[in-house]
Amino acid sequence: MTVSDDILRFSGHDTFHCKEQWILKGIQLSSNQGSTDIFKHNDAIPMLGVGKNMVRSINHWLKAFGLIDRENKTSEFADLLFLVNKFDLFLENDGSLWLLQYYLCKTNYSSIFQLIFSRYFSDKATLEFSEYQIISFINRQLSESNQKLVAEKTLNSDFKVFIRTYVLPFKNEKTVEDDFSAPLLGLNLVSDTGRRNSANQSVYRLNRDVQESISLEIFGFCLLEEFSLENSVSYEKIKKTLGAYLCLSNEGLELLIDELCQTNKGFVFKDDAGVKQVQFKNNTPEFKINMLKKHYEVQ
Repeated sequence: MTVSDDILRFSGHDTFHCKEQWILKGIQLSSNQGSTDIFKHNDAIPMLGVGKNMVRSINHWLKAFGLIDRENKTSEFADLLFLVNKFDLFLENDGSLWLLQYYLCKTNYSSIFQLIFSRYFSDKATLEFSEYQIISFINRQLSESNQKLVAEKTLNSDFKVFIRTYVLPFKNEKTVEDDFSAPLLGLNLVSDTGRRNSANQSVYRLNRDVQESISLEIFGFCLLEEFSLENSVSYEKIKKTLGAYLCLSNEGLELLIDELCQTNKGFVFKDDAGVKQVQFKNNTPEFKINMLKKHYEVQ
């Protein structure tokens, strides 16, 4: 499920960031019940063990992570991780978290993620940001694309949910377990600098890095998924999409591309007349899925 990059979408999470335990429960509910409207049924409340608002939030996050489509039908990604192949039911593998991060940006269903990881920093010299800067940027994007402006309260809520997805807040012991249940916290993609701007808002930093926990197989899978209809793609295009989604520094992206092309004959790096590109010698669904099987050490 992919939403057009030109369409920006906000809210839908009912102010809740995603909890790790929601993902498997929601996928199993969607798969077992067979009803495309199951998340609207009152039966979903006891089945998921949460309130009505959280049911809506679970439905939102499953779509945002590309695990179900707009009709609540499970995706190939959901089949691979949770339903058919069952590569990682309980999200114990770092590769699964990187896949969730990738799809969260790729689907653009919850647009603030793609906006921050990719678009906002496309022309910035610094990796720091604040709520005011992001909301101002979103409003400019909406205006430039002739889309209806979004209520400031909605954007404030989206920003707070974004931060809770990646940054552990300072809380008391009663809520620490809930905070640690956010699945993407461990990737350490965003940090609170501890400083505040002139509007007394927290200043955060995007942690673009080498990202050593991304395996070549996970990177290769995402590369083929992102450019599934192409036989080759420029380095710059990879950098602006997949590289940004995975929060890779220039060095990190170059290292992954170089090692992938050296160790896997399905990928070839070319640098002709200063134009860098990666060519795909085998861009089939079978080859792509086999990369995941190798990562998860499945025969």
